[in-house]
Amino acid sequence: MKFMASNLALVVKLLACLLILKTVAVVLANFPDYFPPDFRSDFLLGREEYFFSWYRCAFYVHILSGPFTLIAGLFLLSETMRKRFPKWHRRVGRVQVATILLLLTPSGLAMAWHAATGRIATCGFAVLAVFTAICVLQGWRNAVQQRFQHHRQWMLRCYVLLCSAVVLRVIGGISQTYGIEWTYSYAAWVSWLVPIAILEILFRASPATPRQTT
Repeated sequence: MKFMASNLALVVKLLACLLILKTVAVVLANFPDYFPPDFRSDFLLGREEYFFSWYRCAFYVHILSGPFTLIAGLFLLSETMRKRFPKWHRRVGRVQVATILLLLTPSGLAMAWHAATGRIATCGFAVLAVFTAICVLQGWRNAVQQRFQHHRQWMLRCYVLLCSAVVLRVIGGISQTYGIEWTYSYAAWVSWLVPIAILEILFRASPATPRQTT
């Protein structure tokens, strides 16, 4: 049973990695629609009125920093890479923290004010940005204090929140397939609340999980 559970966990991890990499590839493939901006493309449709204000800067910062944090996160969460390249783990980790705090979070908050479906989505994306910053700060703090198990937990929380972009695209694909038009506002919350809730349940179910004392 343990062998089967271990294999299942490995398969789930591999599928998750493939989905993340596919999402990053799709985002990068859409760059020709953004440089210069094509307002007939899906994401920019209807945004021409305010795009050339501060929104343009936030948008470009976000779409450039977001894929980086997803790819860097895969490297940082890998136990094999951490053990083989500890110095690179620390270096990339510092860049990851700085990117999230200085680029991804501010640009995410700025873009949230123009979320496509109004206040529910705006609040969802804004809260997501703040929680992501809190998690990466806690992860950095625990690393400095050499509380590495706590550090790994906080950074895993952070990465799950970063992967809300992946979940959001999955929800969008399902909605488009079945012609559901009202999901975006709620997906702004569901895309990170459900995954982070599942992660917390797994933390509490694991006997090796340390007690949080921050």
